[in-house]
Amino acid sequence: MPIEDSLRKMLRHSADNSSPPDVERFRQRMREHPGDAVHDYAVNESRGWTFFKMVAFGMAAASAAIVAISLFWFVTVTYPAGIESQRELARAQRIGALLPALSNESPQSRSLALVLAQQVDPVFAAETAARLQQWEASQSQAQVAANRIQRYSTRIFEGLQKLQWSRDPSDREIAIWQDLLPVLKEAQRDRDDFINVAIEYRKVLPLLRVNEATPFRESYWGELWIYNILLGSKINPVVQIARQTAPPISVVQQVLREHGDQLPAEKRQAFQEAVQAYENTLKTVQ
Repeated sequence: MPIEDSLRKMLRHSADNSSPPDVERFRQRMREHPGDAVHDYAVNESRGWTFFKMVAFGMAAASAAIVAISLFWFVTVTYPAGIESQRELARAQRIGALLPALSNESPQSRSLALVLAQQVDPVFAAETAARLQQWEASQSQAQVAANRIQRYSTRIFEGLQKLQWSRDPSDREIAIWQDLLPVLKEAQRDRDDFINVAIEYRKVLPLLRVNEATPFRESYWGELWIYNILLGSKINPVVQIARQTAPPISVVQQVLREHGDQLPAEKRQAFQEAVQAYENTLKTVQ
C-alpha cells in the first residue's frame, strides 16, 4: 500500500475513535479553575497540532522520496533506453537502405555498398563481407562443376528423358546402354569430372528398376552396374541415396535365377558378373 494511503487511513481512524468535546464540563472547569482549564485546553490543542504537523511532514517526506525515486529511474533507465532505441532505429534505417546494393549481382555494386556499410556499422560490414566471400566462393565452385559436366550433360539429359517419358521398352535399353552407363564410365577417368557427374546421377537413381523383376528387360544388369559404380564412388551424398534405393542381394539373385537361363550365353555371363560385383560392393558399404 502507498505511504500516502497509509497516512490518510491513520488520520481517519484517529478521528473516528476520538469522542466529541464536552462543552458543559469545559464551562464547569472554567468556573472552578479558570487558569487551569485554559492551560489544559492549550496543552491539548498544542498536542493535536503537533500530531498534525508530524503527519503532514511524513506525507511530504514520502512524496519527496517517491519523486526522487521516479527521477532516478528516469535518468538512469528510461531516458538512456529511449536514446539507445533511437540509435538502433537510425542504424537499421541506414543499413536497410544498403541491402539492395549488397545483394546486387554486380560485384562493383556490392563493393561500393560495403564501403558505405563500413561507415555506418563496421561490425555489420565485416560480417557481411565474410558472408559475401563465402557466397562468391560457392558460386565459383558451382560454375566450375557446371563447366565440368557440360560435355556430359546432353547425354545425361537424353537418358533421363527416355527413362521418364518414353513408353517404348527399347528406349530404356538405349538410355542405359548408350547414354547413362557409358557417361558414368567415361567420367571415371577424371576424379573431378566423376564427382560432379556422380552427383548429377542422384536424379537417375529413382528412375532405375532394379527392384522390379517383371517385366524383365535386358537393361537390368546395366542398371545394376550403375548402382555398383555409385555405391563404390565414396561420395557421401551419392552413396547415401544409392543405399536407400539399392535392392537386397537376395532380390538380384532371384532375378538372375528366374531369367538368366533364358539369355544367350554371353549376356548371361555379363548378368552374372554384374550380380557378383554388386554383391561385393554391398559388402564394402555395409
